[in-house]
Amino acid sequence: MIQLEKLHKYFGQHHVLKGIDLTVQQGKVVAILGPSGSGKSTLLRSINFLEPATSGIIEVQGKRVDVEAASKAEIQALRISTGMVFQQYNLFKNLTVLQNVMIGLTDVKKVNPKEARETSISILEKVGLQDRLHHYPSHLSGGQQQRVGIARALALKPEVLLFDEPTSSLDPELVNEVLMVIQQVAKEGNTMLIVTHELQFAREIADQIVFMEDGRIVETGTAEQIFTNPVQERTRQFVSKALRL
Repeated sequence: MIQLEKLHKYFGQHHVLKGIDLTVQQGKVVAILGPSGSGKSTLLRSINFLEPATSGIIEVQGKRVDVEAASKAEIQALRISTGMVFQQYNLFKNLTVLQNVMIGLTDVKKVNPKEARETSISILEKVGLQDRLHHYPSHLSGGQQQRVGIARALALKPEVLLFDEPTSSLDPELVNEVLMVIQQVAKEGNTMLIVTHELQFAREIADQIVFMEDGRIVETGTAEQIFTNPVQERTRQFVSKALRL
C-alpha cells in the first residue's frame, strides 16, 4: 500500500505540490492524469525521493517516512521498495540489454552474477526481448529501449512500480508495444502508479484514476466514474476534450 499525507513540494517560490493526500491499495493500478504542469511527474518522483518533497509523509508497504526528517537509510528503503520506469529510458549506453537489467541485481541487491543473469534473461523473455540480449541501446528502437527499462524495474521485484509517462518519448507506431507490456505486468497483480497522457489506455487498465491540476488532486474515482460521470466540472472538461483529440 502507498499512503501520501499532506505532501508539499516547492521549487524555490514555486509551489508544485499543494498538500497531496493519496492512498493506493496493494495490487491496484492507479493512473494519474492531468494537464502539463499539474505536478503529476513530480508527485511520482517524490515517492522514491528522486525529487524529494519539501514536507509531508510517505508510506510504502509499511515503510513510513517524514520527508523533512528522512534518514539515508529510510530513503534507501523506499527506493528499494519501488521500481521506476522513466520517460527517457535511462539505460547505460555502454552496457548490453542483458547487462542493463543485471546491474541492478548485482550492484543493488548483491545477487550473484549467475543468478542475476538467469533472472534477467527470464524477464527479458517476458517483455519479448530474448533475441536482443547482447544488443546495445543504440541498436534498439525506442519501444525496445523502454521495454528494457520495464524489465530492469521488474528484475528487482519491487513492491510498487512507478511509470513516469512511459510512452511520451516514443513514435506513435511504437506506443502499443510498450502499453501491451505494461498491461501484462498489471495483470500479474503488481501495485502500479502510472502518469500517462494515454487516456484510453488508462481507462482500460486502471482500477483508480487520479486527476490533478495546479499541484492538487481535483478528483479521484474508478475509471468508469471518471470517464463517464465525473463529479468535478474541470475533470469533465479535461476528459471530454482529451478523448476528442
